[in-house]
Amino acid sequence: MLGMVFWEGHVVNSSEEQADGTLLLSLSEDPSHRPRCGRCGSDCVLVHERRRRRVRDRDWFDRRVWLDVPIRRLDCYQCGARAAERLSWLDAGERITHRLRAWVEALVQILPIAHVAELTGLHWHTIKRIDHRRLQTQYGAFEARGVRRLVMDEFALHKGHRYATVIMDAQCMRVLWVGEGNSREAIRPFFELLGKEGCQHIEAVAMDMNTAFDLEVRAHCPNAEVVLICFTSSRALVGKSSTGCGSIRPTPCAASRPNGR
Repeated sequence: MLGMVFWEGHVVNSSEEQADGTLLLSLSEDPSHRPRCGRCGSDCVLVHERRRRRVRDRDWFDRRVWLDVPIRRLDCYQCGARAAERLSWLDAGERITHRLRAWVEALVQILPIAHVAELTGLHWHTIKRIDHRRLQTQYGAFEARGVRRLVMDEFALHKGHRYATVIMDAQCMRVLWVGEGNSREAIRPFFELLGKEGCQHIEAVAMDMNTAFDLEVRAHCPNAEVVLICFTSSRALVGKSSTGCGSIRPTPCAASRPNGR
């Protein structure tokens, strides 16, 4: 009964407490449940081979739970594929259940990844991969209908000269796209996603004095006005400041002022 509730198509054969305090549940196939092809999803009865896999499930109270699961490779009559069976609670090739992944996805929204790793016992990179998948599912679809004005900026990824570019809708300040790099080639995928018609509708693009941004916008958005938002570098004026020329304040560059004045 326990297997039917938590692990469809399998039943619990035995449970064993391990030396490290974790709980190992050994599952077996439920004879009343027909396996489904991992490629097309059709019912399939021809089993090519069986292999067992260790899989992490969500903790039960203070116990880490591991599953010893038999995975069948099936020969499908419908699509002709030889593939691992499709399970409703475990993705192909994964070693964590949907239930554990859903728990991690909820935790990373309220806790730092390091804390989630300590709480769940999962590796930092595993949690990062789960969170990346969640973000891709929720926000990965590109949606830029009705966009008329853009803001483009670059930011540092790590110490050194590694940058990424973020592009936002200037009217509602919604992030539309983020990509690694700040070259013309790096930001070109955004305009390809926007499409020729979408590029025609862009009226203005605000950016700093990045030549790559300027050239790429002019190449794809012929109707857009480029608005440069730049400031005089105080580092270049340190010498003047030290010679008594007064305090140095950043000022907008001429191209961003009305009539260039």
